[in-house]
Amino acid sequence: MFGFEISESQKLKFNSFCKEQECEPYPVFLATLQALIFRYSSQKEIVIATRTTPGFSSLKLTQYISHLDGSLTFRQLLDHARKKESIYSGLDSTPEEIFLEAFEPKEPGRAPLFKILLNVWDSSVLSRNVVLPQDLESLEPLVVIDIKQKDKVFKGRIGCNIELFDDGLFSRFTDHYTNLLQSAICDPEQIIAKMTLLSKEEYEKTVNTWNATQANLPGDGIIHHYIETIAKEYPQDTAVELAGETLTYSELDSRANRLANYLQTVNVGPDCCVGIFMSRSFDSVVGILAILKAGGAYVPLDPAYPDERLQAIWQEMDSPILITQSDLKNKINVGDVRTLCLDVDWQEIEAYPNEPPKVIITPENLAYVIFTSGSTGKPKGILLTHGGLSNLTHTSNRFFHVHKKSRMLQFSSFGFDVAVWEIFMALAAGATLCLGTGKSLFSLLALPKTLREEKITMALLPPSLLNVISADGLDSLETVIAVGERCTNENVKKWAPGRKFFNGYGPAEGTVTVSAYLTDADEPQRPLGPSIGRPLENIEIYILDSNLNPVPIGVPGEMCLGGVCIARGYLNQEEKTQEKFVTHPFHPGNLIYRTGDRARYLPDGNMEFLGRVDYQVKIRGYRVEPGEIEAVLNGCEGVQACTVMVKKHSNEQIYLVAYLSAVKEAPFEKESLLKTLSQKFPSYMIPSALVVLEKMPLNANGKVDRFSLPEPEPSDFQTFSGKDSPNWMENFLGR
Repeated sequence: MFGFEISESQKLKFNSFCKEQECEPYPVFLATLQALIFRYSSQKEIVIATRTTPGFSSLKLTQYISHLDGSLTFRQLLDHARKKESIYSGLDSTPEEIFLEAFEPKEPGRAPLFKILLNVWDSSVLSRNVVLPQDLESLEPLVVIDIKQKDKVFKGRIGCNIELFDDGLFSRFTDHYTNLLQSAICDPEQIIAKMTLLSKEEYEKTVNTWNATQANLPGDGIIHHYIETIAKEYPQDTAVELAGETLTYSELDSRANRLANYLQTVNVGPDCCVGIFMSRSFDSVVGILAILKAGGAYVPLDPAYPDERLQAIWQEMDSPILITQSDLKNKINVGDVRTLCLDVDWQEIEAYPNEPPKVIITPENLAYVIFTSGSTGKPKGILLTHGGLSNLTHTSNRFFHVHKKSRMLQFSSFGFDVAVWEIFMALAAGATLCLGTGKSLFSLLALPKTLREEKITMALLPPSLLNVISADGLDSLETVIAVGERCTNENVKKWAPGRKFFNGYGPAEGTVTVSAYLTDADEPQRPLGPSIGRPLENIEIYILDSNLNPVPIGVPGEMCLGGVCIARGYLNQEEKTQEKFVTHPFHPGNLIYRTGDRARYLPDGNMEFLGRVDYQVKIRGYRVEPGEIEAVLNGCEGVQACTVMVKKHSNEQIYLVAYLSAVKEAPFEKESLLKTLSQKFPSYMIPSALVVLEKMPLNANGKVDRFSLPEPEPSDFQTFSGKDSPNWMENFLGR
């Protein structure tokens, strides 16, 4: 139990407030508790039971179901609490045994009627030794708040019969409750969404101290300028390695300079998007570096993507040229735009100067554009800057200790933002970037062999892959960073011994990664896996409620990013940009990015990832918007309605399931739907199972009741066998 006290001086103010409002103490305590639960959870429907002595004359047990809105003032909330207007469903003077039964639901999995009980007593009741019934001690998870008036003060205590919360949370709970109570008394016209919740100390810690990440970095904020200095200092060192062949830093810089000078002749310059459509090769790295040197922003087009998706991305970018290779040239219809095949057209490039082109680039200019799944039914392009890329690179190299002798595995597929991280982290450190091939990375046996034989010292790999490959015999592997998905305790147990194992977190809009945590196999395990750490240098991470207020330590909120890392927005999607990139609540004039990811602060300032606030998911590290898949399925002939959800195999691997109902007059064929999906989406976005329902289950609001959807049967997966079966290793590598 944790106690709090309203002192005599505060009680005088409280009594004066109650007199002004013409109410007893208990509605004020109730309204304050409702405001607190709303601020903690952002839930609009809150169920609280109260046992009180209204008028301090007789006991009464009441259930309140409140439907709150953050725009309500405290005075309005108080009026509802004492008058029981329409936002409440009150059950007055109900026999206590009925309420006790409500705590012990007879149906498995059904929640109790209410989980919060507020007791308000006065001294006369206490003198009769009225206590909480012992029956409550063994009931379902329950938070009990007792407030008693005795002598000249109010004393309160809070207790809970579950172990989900640490002691510090309840200690903070009492502070937050009294903070809100004092805020309400001082100004009852405040809207509850803006009332003072955190103490000055907690506000300072979560908003400022834990975001004090300012640091000076080398260079001018343009990463390819820094790589040029590396090339001059270590010209003969190996920059890129592939299948036993090498490309030195001098050769890489020279080839990129010539190509960059050529690109300027076709009007490539600052903020100009340039498509690069290549398999992993020396030329693909040369092409990326050359686009940056010319002042442009490179847009990777992944050869693993279906033709229709590639065409959709191409049409969005307005590129003056497509850099590609001869065997891929005809996969995209570029119209009148020039196509440059580096494997056959290099002789033309050789004629251009071997010096960096003259172009003025600032950290605010675009460096690259990554296309990800979009909820509107088409991929969306994220606009990333030179400042963010430079900060990612230098910060990572310091935090993860990347050095000249490091051998970085370039594992991720070309269109995945982690590839950006791998490439530039290696080159800016003067390290060796080791390009894997399909044969060297394609199977669960080949990848560990490559890590071992190529003497890889650092690899960025998704947790789902780390879960199934062997960690044995990898003596040279010094550092592993888990990326793209939730890292598990099993990952830590398997990979942390004998090396540095980091859990990294970051959305593409935050320039790949924004925080990381060095795990320890011997530290106590958290139920949701290891922490995601703290923000890296020059990055701000705030955990905020729906009204952009900082949430208390231990309370879930939405992660919002600030600083140099955040993107400029989305290509050709101004409305979406304004929705996700909003005015900075603590530094007006700047922006923050609302990630849609839920997290909470741990007492030491590290963060715990909790999931999504929406239905977006990660499949094998790739971002997937189920709405994009649903939009395509809803457009297919014979589909009446559909919902796409994520399920989990017994081995913890996740997969997509599409639930569909058919139009009776024109039923669909599963194979035709699969063909349509495979033409539009990469394989990681194709559901592993199609479940056909007679009709979609709906909830009271007319929306699909996702909790009532059945588990897929074995026959639901058979449609996806054979050559069309999604190969998850292939998703990372590109075909």
